[in-house]
Amino acid sequence: MTQTAANPHTPAGAFTGIPVSAAGLDEAHELYRGMTVVRAVELEIEKMHRLGRMSGSFHSSLGQEAAAVGVCAALRGGDMVTSTHRGHGHALAKGVPMEGVFAELFGRTSGVSGGRGGSMHLHDRRSGFLGENAIVAGGLPWAAGAAWARRRRSGGDDIAVAFIGDGGFAQGVTHETLLLSRFWGSPCLIVCENNGLAHSMPSDRLFGAPGSIARIVEGTGMHARYVDGRDVVAVAETAKEMVARVRAGTPAFLECGVFRVRPHSLSDPDYRYRPKSAGRDWMALNDPIANLRTRLEVHPANWVARIDAEVAAEIEAARDRAEAAERPPTAAAKSFVYTSPELQNHA
Repeated sequence: MTQTAANPHTPAGAFTGIPVSAAGLDEAHELYRGMTVVRAVELEIEKMHRLGRMSGSFHSSLGQEAAAVGVCAALRGGDMVTSTHRGHGHALAKGVPMEGVFAELFGRTSGVSGGRGGSMHLHDRRSGFLGENAIVAGGLPWAAGAAWARRRRSGGDDIAVAFIGDGGFAQGVTHETLLLSRFWGSPCLIVCENNGLAHSMPSDRLFGAPGSIARIVEGTGMHARYVDGRDVVAVAETAKEMVARVRAGTPAFLECGVFRVRPHSLSDPDYRYRPKSAGRDWMALNDPIANLRTRLEVHPANWVARIDAEVAAEIEAARDRAEAAERPPTAAAKSFVYTSPELQNHA
């Protein structure tokens, strides 16, 4: 079920979402756990940066967890995902180990990119996560090409999902890939997380209200849907329908209306172009985790508190193991710069 295109960027009242039935409890608990993991990891990363234990750039997806978790819940292990510079949630939702994410940001050899890629270059082929990309919309042609190549080589029904932002939709490579995907029949689902801001440019000034991007894509002849990203249950249901279509060999496009709660990055004073309280005000009414927690708490089992406690313990243990891991030796500084057997064997 797709929600109506109410503007999630402007809280006009409390949001309730699709009720969770007893039959759907197990799936809802997994969705809740997934979102809780994403948020807890990112809050811990923020904390580590403030304490000076991590360095480099970091783009938080706080408030956008339902898009990553809801879409990836519809995928299988063999499916592939490409991401953006704001991609920790996509990585974790696709199954990238949280310890590997922490270790990468700590700059340790046990990081998923060997401690060399940092926040914007997580990559884990074992999980089907083909990587983040610091180039806006740069992962989209990777996904479309990988999906097309795998379908031709194996004849299976694995698909690829490419996450982009609303800023990425303004890039020429996005529209080129949309057209090529249709022409090739590439089994690729393109997911646009419309969080209302391309850095500091309001997306409604470029495309109109949430849902407009999907309508633009429909004009190319590609099947496109909009879903309200405040409701992970709605995202998951819509993603299932879209993924089934793509497995059958037809590329598709999904726009998720979300909200960027944090600044663009750690160093961005976003109060220069929006009210300083914007993120706090939006979360008070629209937080996708709180929204699902409210619906789950009407059921008698105390699953929510149990999940919260389990995730907190898992996060702390993974962070401690990652921080204690080995740092890359100075002598290896030039490794992986040029192709070599060492690079080819690196998973």
